[in-house]
Amino acid sequence: MTISRSLYILIHMNFKIIDPLTGICSGAIIAFAVSQIIPTDWNMFLAMAVGGGIGMVLKFVLLLLLAPFFGAFEVMIPLSIIAMSVGMLSGMASAQGSVPDGCISVTGGIIGLAVSAAIYFSNKKLVRLQ
Repeated sequence: MTISRSLYILIHMNFKIIDPLTGICSGAIIAFAVSQIIPTDWNMFLAMAVGGGIGMVLKFVLLLLLAPFFGAFEVMIPLSIIAMSVGMLSGMASAQGSVPDGCISVTGGIIGLAVSAAIYFSNKKLVRLQ
């Protein structure tokens, strides 16, 4: 095996690992930020709407940071789904008041991993069909 082939395999494997890692990290970051911003005495419906908005604002910040390195298409679609769902869920959870911030962040990371995995496997299925 030549050096260029091994380098190609190494880079290709790293990009397969990067997509779930960016999903986990972005989900956890958005969940933690929303749980810090939303007060515990808010109505859950209002907290859900504001949390979704905060998640979408953080999506644009993360998109500007991650798109130059990994490509806009690879980052924009997962981040849009992760930001809205995690923002809304963590907004409601933080308005409830009894859920610790660490649990909210772990839940955001799990949702980020699930979204990244769903997009990866659906893309793999679509590419196989062509």
